[in-house]
Amino acid sequence: MRRLWYHGKVDTMVPGQPRQQAIGTEDGAIVFVGSDQDALALSWDEKIDLEGRQVLPGFTDTHMHLLLYALFRDSLPLVGVPSIEAMIERGKAKLAGTGATYLLGMGWNQETLAEGRMPTRTDLDQISREIPVCLLRVCGHIAACNTPMLERLNTLTGVEDSVLEKVDFDQGLLREEAMRLYMQVVPPLSDEEVKDIIRKGQADANAKGLTCVHSDDLQVLPGMDPVRLVRLFREMEQDGELTLRVYEQCLLAPSDFERFLPFRSDPQERKSLFRTGPRKLLQDGSLGARTALLREGYADDPNWKGMAIYRPEELESLIEAAHRARMDVAVHTIGDGALEQLCQAVEAVQARDPWPQARHGAVHAQITDPALLKRMKALGLQAYIQPIFIEADMGIITQRVGEKRAQNCYNWRSMLELGIPVSGGSDCPVEPFDVLDNLRAAVTRQDRAGERTYLPQQALSLEEGLSLFTSRAAWASRDENVRGQLRPGMQGDLVILDGDLFAVSPQELPKVPVFETVLAGKTVFTQE
Repeated sequence: MRRLWYHGKVDTMVPGQPRQQAIGTEDGAIVFVGSDQDALALSWDEKIDLEGRQVLPGFTDTHMHLLLYALFRDSLPLVGVPSIEAMIERGKAKLAGTGATYLLGMGWNQETLAEGRMPTRTDLDQISREIPVCLLRVCGHIAACNTPMLERLNTLTGVEDSVLEKVDFDQGLLREEAMRLYMQVVPPLSDEEVKDIIRKGQADANAKGLTCVHSDDLQVLPGMDPVRLVRLFREMEQDGELTLRVYEQCLLAPSDFERFLPFRSDPQERKSLFRTGPRKLLQDGSLGARTALLREGYADDPNWKGMAIYRPEELESLIEAAHRARMDVAVHTIGDGALEQLCQAVEAVQARDPWPQARHGAVHAQITDPALLKRMKALGLQAYIQPIFIEADMGIITQRVGEKRAQNCYNWRSMLELGIPVSGGSDCPVEPFDVLDNLRAAVTRQDRAGERTYLPQQALSLEEGLSLFTSRAAWASRDENVRGQLRPGMQGDLVILDGDLFAVSPQELPKVPVFETVLAGKTVFTQE
């Protein structure tokens, strides 16, 4: 079907190309970009008057957790909860009259709780002393549990000692890998329940103009085998149910990696909506939870440097296994200590087995310094950044790392000027997958109220910010030749905005509504 959108403001994201008026698609690909006059002289099956609306390449979020978002979407939302007392009341209200056999929630942040501390099992026992309760911190690196949950965890078999060491049974807190133990207590989901979670997540993403997400999903759902989840995604695509491109960041237990390799997508294939991407690894935690790995002690706890998930030689071995299979790696590194270990590992692996085409990367790359950034550039490492993170972190950065190191956090302009490949994500559900709010943060370096600014010299231009979620995001998944720009031959992924991002103030960017989202030439969301 030949579809034309005309009388619009078409920003192609092709460097140097002026704004166009019309864009047309056929069989899932873009076949025309140009003037209204030229477009209307051609034959089309459908013509849509944009009435002056803006058109951009469909948005891509290059690091998030689609199924974790959808799983917790209908559970207990705790983002912005003001106190532990309020958490308890929300939990009680959620359970009232439901007959639920467990309760999950996510979003609390001890930095903003009235009590100024993390919730404990004693607190959560007030929600229920009969069923397991597990409430994740906003970062997803710490969870608080009640006594029934801890009792169930204590009966699990086959859990490695290194994971159990991260369970504080006295306080009811689970850190890092131990946080995911809730998946062994909560009942497993059926195939149809999993597909329904995917449907809900992709619909919400489409409504925000997203046509592609790089998502970490393989260790999220209770009772889920990674091969089974890949099968379910592929079944949904075959049945015409996927409305979103999903590029899976494959977080796997080390024991599952070799078993998973035969189920990878063909690295050369570009058309499938679901594709497996890089091997995802976690090397440290979060700044807010004080589990990010620093090279020097925390400013507010000088004897503590955070937590390394793997010893350096283990990290190197895990990266090498993917590298040998010519599979990129995307490694969670928030602290400069974790980023340094990633650089050391990639350098050693590349020395033994050169792969110039590798696109290994650091997810977050928050705390850096000029030498580390130059090392990233020399190694060809990409950075998956989350501009929206400064909203929550600007109030604690100096407290955590001190004034000197705070000058080397979220240094996005420095990355671009060095030529480091950079793309943008939300880490949803840590933050909402609202690209326009993320864009506001990238351009202003301010909080949503516009009252605080953090290192404004590291801000990006609007065009640079947009590229994080369009052309640069396509590069992150090796798709720069098929997506991320609006030109003939590219995939027909569009977002149509009911406004013009270039005509509003940066603080107003999130207020521009998404009017329509188009995937491969087909409308997957339209404003009611």
